[in-house]
Amino acid sequence: MRLEIPAETVRAETDKIAADLAHKVNVPGFRRGHVPKSVVKTRFRKELRDEMLSQVLPHSLGNAIKEKELKVIGEPSVEDLKFKDDESIDVIFNVEVAPEFVLSNYKQLPLTKPVYVIRDEDVDKTIEHLRDNHAQLVPVEDRGAQTGDLVTVNLAGQIAGQSAGGEDQSAGTEPEEIKQDELNIELGADGVLKEFTEGLTGVKPGDLRTFTVNYPAEYKPEKFAGRSVNYTAEVTVVRTRELPEIDDEFATTINEELRTIDDLRADVRSKLEHEAEHRSDAEFRSSTMEKLIDRNRFDVPEFVVEKQMDSRMNTLFRQMSGRGMDPRTLKVDWEGIREGQREKAEREVRGSFILDRIAEIETIDVSEEELSNEIKQYADNIGQSEDVLRARLTKDGSLDSIREQVRNRKALDLVIASAEIQTEEKQGLSDEATAEHGQAGGGQV
Repeated sequence: MRLEIPAETVRAETDKIAADLAHKVNVPGFRRGHVPKSVVKTRFRKELRDEMLSQVLPHSLGNAIKEKELKVIGEPSVEDLKFKDDESIDVIFNVEVAPEFVLSNYKQLPLTKPVYVIRDEDVDKTIEHLRDNHAQLVPVEDRGAQTGDLVTVNLAGQIAGQSAGGEDQSAGTEPEEIKQDELNIELGADGVLKEFTEGLTGVKPGDLRTFTVNYPAEYKPEKFAGRSVNYTAEVTVVRTRELPEIDDEFATTINEELRTIDDLRADVRSKLEHEAEHRSDAEFRSSTMEKLIDRNRFDVPEFVVEKQMDSRMNTLFRQMSGRGMDPRTLKVDWEGIREGQREKAEREVRGSFILDRIAEIETIDVSEEELSNEIKQYADNIGQSEDVLRARLTKDGSLDSIREQVRNRKALDLVIASAEIQTEEKQGLSDEATAEHGQAGGGQV
């Protein structure tokens, strides 16, 4: 956007600032508050110009944006600025605006909502997960270790062979020693290399076994990747998992408020049905959003996409930190992972513009009560007081973002309320979902 600010405006604002400054500055030879404006303009030329620009530029740009009815996103920047001989200003602004697009029809959309039906077998699987989590580890003395047993060993080894890149690392160097005491290995478990299971099958406490493990090229930590390690394992304990009986006592162990196994089954079913309803709603809203995005194809501002990619990465880092992982210590191609988020980020940004346009057309607004409820729910989720969270959001300028999220959600609610909805039954939840509900009350070895 190119603007010309008239000389009269420039001079008037400069005179105003100079007059104000004349009452404040100390200049040798003049009493404080009686410095002539001409002297101030001469001695404080740069300060006057900077202050004048800080007042005139935003005001002129704001008027131009209002006149052109532009929907500005992001912060405008000055690309070029020149003072003409007559003291007028010629300035070029870079202004990012919301993309122009013709919104497709968003009412009476044909939509399909998944409805998850909880089966008896889903309840059974969840109870089996609970049972597995409450298994007791019992020492084995009368037989050798077998698949499913937990073998505790003092492990010693030497790294030999080639690196992941194929270079021979053994010539002229001492083999790296590996030593780990009281290491627990579950034979046949996911993530346990087959050489460990094969090398330790049949062992008893006190046995000494030697075997070689060939690590895959992509193994982490990288010092093992593509290498062979010769191990000696001293077996100290072999234990097996003893599962509890599924009876009334087991139900009370899971939840002291439950009295019978039928109570437990009813409690598990209720929780799975709640999860099924939550998943159904989440998937339905997501698929509705995808349909809106597919029906409205337009380019979105690159800088907004970049911000969304950063936001997705920050969410990933917080999730990793919540699991006790420090992303800074991992040798990962973070830039590659970030770039892999681009397509999803573009669709999310496009979806946000679509919902914003719908909210504008439907004159959807967010009341202070709705905003307060959203902040309260957010505060409850992160264990922080509502007042503290609101103060933080106000300080970092995030309240508008929260308000926009609520507004967009209401716009999507409107789309769904007007839709022609069919339901599609789906039998049961995934094993991951039933396992998640089977984590209560016990830790897994």
